[in-house]
Amino acid sequence: MPEDYYDQSPDGNIRATEAVMNTVRAADLLMDRIGRALRPLGVSQAGGLVLGVLRDHGAMPPSQLGERLIVSRATVTGLVDSLEGAGFVQRTPHPEDRRSLMVELTPAGLDVVARLRPLVHEAEKAWLSGLSDEELAQLIGLLHRVQQSLEDNPEA
Repeated sequence: MPEDYYDQSPDGNIRATEAVMNTVRAADLLMDRIGRALRPLGVSQAGGLVLGVLRDHGAMPPSQLGERLIVSRATVTGLVDSLEGAGFVQRTPHPEDRRSLMVELTPAGLDVVARLRPLVHEAEKAWLSGLSDEELAQLIGLLHRVQQSLEDNPEA
């Protein structure tokens, strides 16, 4: 941190700034590692999330998929287009609403999810192997508190 931190930001908190910077850096590194782990399977991090949601919850309309992933309709369309092009998902008519579509896994998509999850979970274990189970529990608790604070103060 710069020596004149408090001159620049008298109401700031140098530890809060450092914590945010380190959290963002760790998240960036983890996202990069996840992306590299998934690349051989032909799926992105976001695509892997879509496949996991469909595997766990079954076929659903794109709008519901977007709600679960907290992304825009355009983002869902792009993800589904990409996954459909790879043969991992397919769009089918909605059984109750002929104006809507459902997104569902194909057998190839199921195969990718079956390979994806153990790959990522083993990597996660290695990435965080420098922390004990107790430290991991503390980290999870602290991150939950940060998330709750962000949710409780959306304007801050």
